[in-house]
Amino acid sequence: MESARDKRTGEKVEAEDLWLLDDIDTSGYVCWGCGIEMYPSAWQKGSKKRSSFNKMPGKEHINCDAESTVVKQGQKKSVRHLLDSAPGLMPAGLKLIEQRPVVDPDATGSENKPSSTHSASSTSSEGNAPARQSRRPVNAIRQICRAFTRFPYDRGMSLNIPGIDVDTYMTVFKKLKDPIQSYPDRRIFYSQLLWQKFEQDESRIIIPLSGEWTKDESGKPKPSRNYKLQVEWGNWSKAKRTMLLNELETVQEEAKEAVNKKAKERAQVFFIGEQSADNPEIFYVTDYRLICAIMGYITYP
Repeated sequence: MESARDKRTGEKVEAEDLWLLDDIDTSGYVCWGCGIEMYPSAWQKGSKKRSSFNKMPGKEHINCDAESTVVKQGQKKSVRHLLDSAPGLMPAGLKLIEQRPVVDPDATGSENKPSSTHSASSTSSEGNAPARQSRRPVNAIRQICRAFTRFPYDRGMSLNIPGIDVDTYMTVFKKLKDPIQSYPDRRIFYSQLLWQKFEQDESRIIIPLSGEWTKDESGKPKPSRNYKLQVEWGNWSKAKRTMLLNELETVQEEAKEAVNKKAKERAQVFFIGEQSADNPEIFYVTDYRLICAIMGYITYP
């Protein structure tokens, strides 16, 4: 699983976000769908394998909407009846919060917890699934982008992104197309990540994306002119820079493995950014919460 719930705070935690932390409580997480204990793997800094949460040996999910069976169903048909009451699967929107609520680690009663989270006692009890909740906003685009990829038959569901003037999953996302062109409307853009090296220094990293293609002498396609995503990370912490770089390098390796296995999934970069007025090849991103890279096969049924 790509996310779990923190036993202490009740907050849902993305596995990739563990790269931001210096100290990990490996016994501090439970499944956000059914409450069984989960442990993090590949969270160590420098790991080239994608971080994840795994169930403890001998344990199974119990009537769990967070389990992979829902995702498998969603690839073939609408599962809106599940998504409407499973806040972690299909977020309602994006709400950027600079500071998370402070939770008293010694508090045990739900009255001391933020109203949008579960108390530790309600999630740590194995087999006792948290109470149903409606869809809610998230603080970064990664969960939103996973939902877009996973549930193609439910893209008519609402999605509220500040600064974007459309309001469904189908309309908010926009693929960068060949040939290179201008995109006047703000959207969550996405494009396939190329296998080229990243240009980077202390102020920025430039991520090569797909664009226009030609064929070489052997008839193989090669990029001739491509989009570039310039991430201005000069004021980011070292941990945030490392997290993004790890994520990019991980999906590049995953993409190579997918091609070798003849799988359909590809490395996709999603972002909310500004296109250069002078050069339509270039987009700019400044906020680490507005970019992510995931493996996926994006269909339009």
